[in-house]
Amino acid sequence: MNRILRWVLLGLLGMGAAVIGIEVWRGTQTAPVSESAEVPVIALPDLDGRQRDSAEWQGRVVLVNFWATWCAPCVREVPELVAAQRRWGDQGLQVVGIALDQGEPVHAFAKRMAINYPVLIAGMAGFDLSQGFGNDILSIPFTVVLDRTGRIRHRHLGVVTSAELGQWLPPLLAEPVAPGINRKAE
Repeated sequence: MNRILRWVLLGLLGMGAAVIGIEVWRGTQTAPVSESAEVPVIALPDLDGRQRDSAEWQGRVVLVNFWATWCAPCVREVPELVAAQRRWGDQGLQVVGIALDQGEPVHAFAKRMAINYPVLIAGMAGFDLSQGFGNDILSIPFTVVLDRTGRIRHRHLGVVTSAELGQWLPPLLAEPVAPGINRKAE
């Protein structure tokens, strides 16, 4: 291959990598949320095969995290989610993990990491569900925070940090619970 063609190909590869890098960087930013955002219903089996439904967490602030055991950034953020459930669970937070993975690897991982919140198994179909929550580029980790009325208040593509959770969750947890709403913790 001649030198000019090699340099042209390297230049094209470099530009492609730059475009991908910019899109990934943009994707790690918290997206604005429309007040009229329709929230999909979650109905998936948990690690024990029991069907779980989003109505179960009605009246709670729900943090839905789409992840997989094969996703290194997803694995890195799990301790933050475990800590958030421990810290704010009794104040009305419910973290829900939706694994875009198969049951056995997820079960082993959840046990090893001492995950203290429900983990639901969606397999690759979970990407479609995440798209319904606003994950337009179908990448993970992807996190959505719902207020006590079930409205999407935060969307975040990329690893969620304790600082972000500390900024998002307390104001939502301070909102009053409507009468007759079940606040039972997981």
